[in-house]
Amino acid sequence: MALKIKIAPNDSQSMSQDGEAILRSLQNKSLPVMDLLVRESLQNSLDATLEDSLVTKVDFLLNTFESEQLASHFEDIDRTLRRKYSGEQKFLSVSDKNTTGLTGDYRSDRASDLDKSNFHKLVFGIGKNQEADGSGGSWGLGKTSYFRIGAGIVIYYTRILIENKYEERLIASLIENPKQKERLLPKSERGIAWWGEYDQSGKKILPITKGNEIEEILNIFGIKRYSGLETGTTIIIPYLNSLENDHHNDDEMIFPWETESVASIRMAIQRWYSPRMMNEQYNKVLNNSMLDCNVNGIGFLKGFNTEPIFDIFNELYTVALTGVSNRKNILVKPIFLQRNALQNAVNIPVGYVAFSEVGREELKMTPPDNKHSGLAYLGIKDKRKIESNYSKVLAYARKPGMIVEYAVDGDWMPKGAIHKEDSLLLGFFVPNSNALLLEKFNKNGYFTLENYLRATENADHANWVDEDGIGIIRRMKQYTVKAISDSYQNQSNDQQTSATSALSRKYGQMLLPPKNFGRTSARQKSDEGNKKTVNNRNRISDIRIISSMPLQENVVEVKFKAFIKKQSTNMVFLQVLSQDKNMDKSSWDKSMGNTMEFPFAIDNIFIDIINGESFDKTLDQSDNEFIKLDFDKTKSNEFGITSKISSEIEIEGIIHLNVQSSLFIPNIAIRSEVNEGVGE
Repeated sequence: MALKIKIAPNDSQSMSQDGEAILRSLQNKSLPVMDLLVRESLQNSLDATLEDSLVTKVDFLLNTFESEQLASHFEDIDRTLRRKYSGEQKFLSVSDKNTTGLTGDYRSDRASDLDKSNFHKLVFGIGKNQEADGSGGSWGLGKTSYFRIGAGIVIYYTRILIENKYEERLIASLIENPKQKERLLPKSERGIAWWGEYDQSGKKILPITKGNEIEEILNIFGIKRYSGLETGTTIIIPYLNSLENDHHNDDEMIFPWETESVASIRMAIQRWYSPRMMNEQYNKVLNNSMLDCNVNGIGFLKGFNTEPIFDIFNELYTVALTGVSNRKNILVKPIFLQRNALQNAVNIPVGYVAFSEVGREELKMTPPDNKHSGLAYLGIKDKRKIESNYSKVLAYARKPGMIVEYAVDGDWMPKGAIHKEDSLLLGFFVPNSNALLLEKFNKNGYFTLENYLRATENADHANWVDEDGIGIIRRMKQYTVKAISDSYQNQSNDQQTSATSALSRKYGQMLLPPKNFGRTSARQKSDEGNKKTVNNRNRISDIRIISSMPLQENVVEVKFKAFIKKQSTNMVFLQVLSQDKNMDKSSWDKSMGNTMEFPFAIDNIFIDIINGESFDKTLDQSDNEFIKLDFDKTKSNEFGITSKISSEIEIEGIIHLNVQSSLFIPNIAIRSEVNEGVGE
């Protein structure tokens, strides 16, 4: 049985693309074509997963077929195929199960019906946008990679369920450059054609649907039809070109997996889909299916036949997805944008970043494994970086779980040498996909963070580019860098007390400030310089934290030391540390309105020591010969200290801090005013 051909018309008024333009539409010089194909085929299979399916199963098969058997099915190009591709030829197929298959109408003449048809959009409407939330990019543009790795022929086979009845469909397509000399179909001015069967009018090409006719073609490749309750799609790419070294320059480093097709496919699957591969946490958190993938019948078993670098990124993704780390060497931080992005942004992070340092042992670069640097498995070609095994790499992914990009030493990570030599600092940013954007973004079609990020991806999903100038991506990068930098700064401060550490365990993400928080620049400068300047009479008042420990579920005891300028009036007040600025209660209320109360309050204050002498009296609105303390519990975010003598005073005391939210970091600051008649 020969499939009938329909050549795409060359209507000068239709503004339709030709084969050259379509093949050029997905030029990504940074990724091998096999990586593009793997990314796009898995993305589309996962997008089509049946609702409530625990697993999406995808099989890659690289094998051979007899050219003469297939050529006879292609009207008008059968002789050319026999001449150019005789005997045994290679093919690649990608087959999924637990998916809907290519559903939708293909007979209708109404554009509205065809726009809803997945079958029509993929086979005939390359470039149509995806509509489903959490799906990826544009229909078909990514799959132009299918036409680039072979002779230009792609066979689509699918089985779907329509009104409790199963239907099979098979159709073939050709996209080739009409300007090239050696073409399969010289009579096509656009280089585009389809093979199937015609409708009764003889004008519209349709897929073949008879099971025996479909089976005759599938048998050529040793592929079985879907049966029983199975639905899904199989893409067959015959007459493969060489899949190896398609992206290499002569002076590039070549690695073993780049010289063998099956190994190349396996590497690409791990490189881009390690977060979703049999990841139960992914399924639990996002209620999406896990990915079960194999190549020529061999699957992926973590730690057995997977690469260490991808096992690490899998774990980093899971930590960032859940916001919880059970590993000492993996830190996770929430990223807040605070304003001009999300609804209720002070409570809801824009995402989480998980990060960790890994050395040669974790990457199995030492004997007996002797693996390459993790950078090589990511596709990095910089010889200097690979040999030194020293870089900062951050991966990021949306809801589908496909890694969009590995940003190597870029603007997702801090600059400078912050981690150990001969190691990699690896990070993963996972956005809070369901977070609602402010209403002002709705007019652009951006309702959730996932909507926005999906729209920023080009057809190849290679990165996030904020072309509308909204700035959310830029700020996500900025605050991710700050979160990682701050963590390294905190790790280097050896003076943090055990009480502070205990508090961080108690309150999770909330960390009370270490000793130096709340100190004025004047005090810091005097400490850094000549220590004899400690008694400099021109200092302004300042305050610092000594230690802290939890007393009750929401009450923390904070020990402090304050230096009070002579004859001055001082106000000690609470702040919220944020990535934009420190916010006192006044600025908090101005920014948040009535949406959320200021998260910290002072329950009580005690003074222990004044000028080195013990003072065991509770100073609650009381006087003594040195100071007067003013504390109004209706203004529980601050208290006043007034100096009563003509020399500086140093006091130590305790604040009982009421913590109403563990999502924020408190700071204690002081401002002072010298009383009239006393010089600055």
